[in-house]
Amino acid sequence: MNYLLIENEQLVGVCDYEPNVGDDDIKILTYSGNIPKERILYLNGKIEDSNNYVFINGKYAKRTKAVENLIKINADATNYLTDTDWLVIRHRDQLALGLETSLTNEQYLDLLAKRQAAREKVNEYVE
Repeated sequence: MNYLLIENEQLVGVCDYEPNVGDDDIKILTYSGNIPKERILYLNGKIEDSNNYVFINGKYAKRTKAVENLIKINADATNYLTDTDWLVIRHRDQLALGLETSLTNEQYLDLLAKRQAAREKVNEYVE
């Protein structure tokens, strides 16, 4: 038999023997063992498989196409911003040093517009 140890509604342990926990604030739940120990989540009073959830914005959300799409959009936008940081920095450095810039003013403004559009794509998950 497998047991979950729940303290303050948080999963604090999994064991394969019935623990003797005394009068502390730990609740013991039995479970079938059909979810591997490393994938167990205890959410809203239920035992869940972590493969069905994603941790986003400080909480677990059910893994759905919409959530997966949001994660992909956020990752793509964040990656674009990270990948183009050096272009903005180089342009600013060249201007500050009085050097000829690698980007024309039009290219630079286009880059800034695309970076702003990427920032606007990043969304927070809300239920």
